[in-house]
Amino acid sequence: MTHGPTLEAIRDEYTEELKVTFYPQLYLQRRIWILDVMRAEKVTKVLDIGCGEGQLLAVLCQPAPWLSPPPAHILPTLPEESTNSAEKYNDEIPNIHPTHVMGLDISSNDLEFAVQGTAPQPEMELDKDGDYCSAKFSSVNPRWEDLDVKIWKGGLEVINEDFVDIECIVSSEVIEHLPPNIFPAFAPVILGVYHPRLFLITTPSYTFNARFTAPMASPSARKGYPDPTRRTDRIFRHSDHKFEWSVDEFQKWCDVTARDWGYEVKVSSVGRAIEVDEWGRDTELGGASSVAVFKQCEMDGREQRGREILQALQLNTRPHDLLAHHRHPAHIYSKKPRSLEEIGLKVKEKLEEFREGLVRVEELWFERDIAVLCGGWIEMLTRAVEQSSFLALKRSEEGMRDRRADWTIELVGGVARSKEYWPKEEDSSMDTIPFDWISGGEAEGSEWEWGESTDMDGDVSRNESEVEDDLEDDSSLWSNRNQWAKTEEDTGILKPSGWGNMIDWAEVDDSDIYNSGEISTAGWDGDESENTS
Repeated sequence: MTHGPTLEAIRDEYTEELKVTFYPQLYLQRRIWILDVMRAEKVTKVLDIGCGEGQLLAVLCQPAPWLSPPPAHILPTLPEESTNSAEKYNDEIPNIHPTHVMGLDISSNDLEFAVQGTAPQPEMELDKDGDYCSAKFSSVNPRWEDLDVKIWKGGLEVINEDFVDIECIVSSEVIEHLPPNIFPAFAPVILGVYHPRLFLITTPSYTFNARFTAPMASPSARKGYPDPTRRTDRIFRHSDHKFEWSVDEFQKWCDVTARDWGYEVKVSSVGRAIEVDEWGRDTELGGASSVAVFKQCEMDGREQRGREILQALQLNTRPHDLLAHHRHPAHIYSKKPRSLEEIGLKVKEKLEEFREGLVRVEELWFERDIAVLCGGWIEMLTRAVEQSSFLALKRSEEGMRDRRADWTIELVGGVARSKEYWPKEEDSSMDTIPFDWISGGEAEGSEWEWGESTDMDGDVSRNESEVEDDLEDDSSLWSNRNQWAKTEEDTGILKPSGWGNMIDWAEVDDSDIYNSGEISTAGWDGDESENTS
């Protein structure tokens, strides 16, 4: 009689964790998920509780490339408006237009980076006429809307009156780090006292942790951190985690919390491994981070009830410290466009300067003087082109998707090339050599005898490259030592990190407006570091 391998023998074959990686990295997927919700909900006022080093805040401080479409008194609707009209150029990928951004954390070290990362960047100087000085150059895009930024230090269990009635609160990879005495204040303060219109939360999914080992692997194969509270025999992703909820546990907490505080909630997850699970568990285990959107419903008395519960808990009452208050002013000519005729002439001038007869709309828009003439409204540019007799707006070709990013502007008749025998001082291209010039020949009527060829061995061109450093989601621990923790990971290596990672790509029903579908990612549960919270 033949016997199969014993359980011990099978386990001996699976003594190591499985390779689990994500792309984009998991912290980016969570952040993208947050930003997608904000775009869909047109959020303008945001509080990040557990902001850490301020990676999400820094993204929100980046100016939108252009304003929302102008009102009718600025740019009247064309009578022949159709589905191909350029009336709303920027409706393909909505931009976020924040006006107030705030961050809260208790780690002084992390907040130093948050203060620096949200500070205004120097722009080009303006002369007395409001034009940019040619001697100054900056890669910072013009800001078309005022932005107010505040960075606070303090515990979430302390009420900050500046946060009451805020439009949107984000809490990413924070709740699992709360000490037992602070956890009861989480919902009463955020959903009760502050009662935002939207509350976005993410937390590691314990259900997904099974993905790190084979189903028949020995328990010792799982590398991680035992439950520090000893309430369970679970292995967590981070040493400071007080708990990690399964999918069902997170769903139950969301449902009860939403009901108690007058919200409706939508639960999903983000973060699927690149590698296909050979045991077919990917669908069952879901994403590495559980996420939820809470939307406010009508309810009376929630703020007062939240204050009463917090008072009964008798927790820390030290007021938050305001570490920085940044004001990002809008450009002096924001929402003050010039005439369509003047904009059209400037476009023609630019095309001739470029020696290009066809240029993408967005490429031209990022010429600062063009954007300034338009007052920050890209619709002013497209309308000026449409109404010009010497310009033409070229949309996507017939039969192809109408992608506004592919629209181009054409100079009717092309670019006229002047007969310049020598380049200007700033030019060094072969394009400046006149068409009738012959290498090694004589200049007609010239007194000079050219003994040798004056062929150009090559042209000199300027090649600039920019290297963009990836944002890293570092963390600040919020443990019993009073530090908020936040984690990131892109491999199976676990290391402690900090508090409040940024969230990104969503994975849920196709009908869910906030989800971007299934996406593979790299990293575990946090930034580019190798942490796995």
